[in-house]
Amino acid sequence: MNEEVVAIQRIARFSRPTVFGQFEVTVYNKDGSFLFAITRGDLPADDLLVRVQSPCLFGESFGVNSCDCGAQLTEALRIGAQQPHFLLVYLSNQEGRGLGLFQKVKLIEVEANRNVGMMEAFDILGLPLDIREYRTASEMIRDLNGDRAIRLMTNNPKKVDGLTAGGINISERVPLLVDPPNEACRAYLKAKKENLGHILPHLD
Repeated sequence: MNEEVVAIQRIARFSRPTVFGQFEVTVYNKDGSFLFAITRGDLPADDLLVRVQSPCLFGESFGVNSCDCGAQLTEALRIGAQQPHFLLVYLSNQEGRGLGLFQKVKLIEVEANRNVGMMEAFDILGLPLDIREYRTASEMIRDLNGDRAIRLMTNNPKKVDGLTAGGINISERVPLLVDPPNEACRAYLKAKKENLGHILPHLD
C-alpha cells in the first residue's frame, strides 16, 4: 500500500437542491485547487457507492456528446440519488486526464481540425494519455468514510488500482456504461477500451 499522504483541507460544507434531489457538498482545498465531494446520506457507511469524476468542460457544461463524460456524470448522480448513501468525488484539478485545460483544448483542436481520433491527437502533440493521480481522491474518501470498504463506480481498472494504492478498500467495481449517441462517441469509447483498458462490454 502507498503510505504517502496528500495534504487536503476541508474549507466548506453545505446542502444544495439539484434536479436529482438534495445533496451535501463538501469543498476541499489542495494546493489552491478546489475539490468537491457530493454526498447523500450519513457517512461513514459500509459498502458506500463512490464515483470519482475528473472534469470535462465541454461534455459536462456545453453538452458536447462526442465523449461520455457528461453522460457519465449525469448517470452517476441519478443513480446516487437513489442510494441511501452515496459519494461523488469531483477532482476539478484533473481536466484532460491530468494534463490541464490548455492541453485539453489543443488536443480537441487537433482532433477536430485534422479529422483524427483521440489517440492520434495525443500522438501528434506528443502528450501522455493519462497522468491523473488518485491519492487526493483517496484522502477525500478516507476523510468522509474512514477505512470502510467502498463500491467503486467505474469502467477504468487503473482507477481501481490508483485508489487501492492510496489505501482504499474496494469491495466491488460497479460498471457505469453509456450507450454512445453517435459514431464520434462510439469511436471515443472504442479508443478508451483498446488503448486505455476500460471495461466496456456493451461495445462488443
